[in-house]
Amino acid sequence: YFFFNCGLYSIKGTIPSHINSISILPIENESSEFLIAELLSEKINNDLLDENILKIIDQEQAESQLVITIKSIEDIPFTYSIDNQESEQVDEWRITVKVSFLWYDLIKNENLVNKNISGVGIYKSGLDIGSDGIDNDNDRLIDSEDSDEIGSPRESAVRIAIEKITRIVINEITSTW
Repeated sequence: YFFFNCGLYSIKGTIPSHINSISILPIENESSEFLIAELLSEKINNDLLDENILKIIDQEQAESQLVITIKSIEDIPFTYSIDNQESEQVDEWRITVKVSFLWYDLIKNENLVNKNISGVGIYKSGLDIGSDGIDNDNDRLIDSEDSDEIGSPRESAVRIAIEKITRIVINEITSTW
């Protein structure tokens, strides 16, 4: 007879046991986009609160600290078409938001994570992102099938990029050790 001991375990890392709280410094913005820091800050705060990963408190009492800097936002042509006069025009744009983030252990005075990451969104100029016929966030859902494809093209692409960055940051925090 074999007996198995049932228990809970995780194959991914966990947050260091001495860290139960985090302070999130105001996001530094080195890009030319004024509102991007506010959007990213709101998304990260909300997702950390929703997922109840760490208690968010002020810097003086926190055991860890999150420091994020928006390095750049780039719009680059993604797809082209040729019109009747055989001149090229851009059909789709790819927006890339690049950030650096540091998660710092304030108790042991050491970096837990220090990375440069980016988030990407795709959009067509002039078309509502919910009816442009493309998979703007590369999740294999298009337009009405995808609940997050709504609004003006570029703003929605920025929001999609921010969502991807937020997911990466949270995944890095929860799988550090």
